[in-house]
Amino acid sequence: MAQMSRDKSPLPILRDSGDIASLVEEGKCFHIVNETVGTELVGGTAYVATAATFSLRNLGSKLMIPLWARLHQADAVAGGRIIVHAQVLEADQAPTTITAATVRNLNWWKKDASDVLAGTTVTLPTFTTGNARLVWTGEFFQTVTAANSDQVINVFPRPGFVAVRPSGALHIYTWAGTTGPSWSYDIAWAELEY
Repeated sequence: MAQMSRDKSPLPILRDSGDIASLVEEGKCFHIVNETVGTELVGGTAYVATAATFSLRNLGSKLMIPLWARLHQADAVAGGRIIVHAQVLEADQAPTTITAATVRNLNWWKKDASDVLAGTTVTLPTFTTGNARLVWTGEFFQTVTAANSDQVINVFPRPGFVAVRPSGALHIYTWAGTTGPSWSYDIAWAELEY
């Protein structure tokens, strides 16, 4: 019989733990959102490897499983073409600058703290060769007007599409060609033993 590996796939872990509601009830899910209603986060106007819109750094001993990242565009973007990249680092490289986001447990009764340091408007160091890998990318055509301003972009293809190991990180980049998109956001993840 094959030996069990600590480096196993995250999807069975997520499946064996039940649905997301069960994980929330157990206090294993965390998220970040805009703290001030009406104050959005602005993405870039071009891809820059050292400038991420969001950064989630796994500083604990648990596996971080991204669940959802919902971005709601607040302002018009000329041309309406928005690019989103999600990138994982095998070994964390601390940002040069980061605006800290308040991480909250999705179960308000449980006060367990997250082991993930989350932030926005991030300046990253130049990555060590081979450390960063793109795990998802998408291109959206959305010119925001009063008629369609309620559209939400789901950045992650599905819950558990990738796992971020301890001392790793997940960075999300967003940009549009003429004007940086302005986001209201809700990004959630689970922290599971492995």
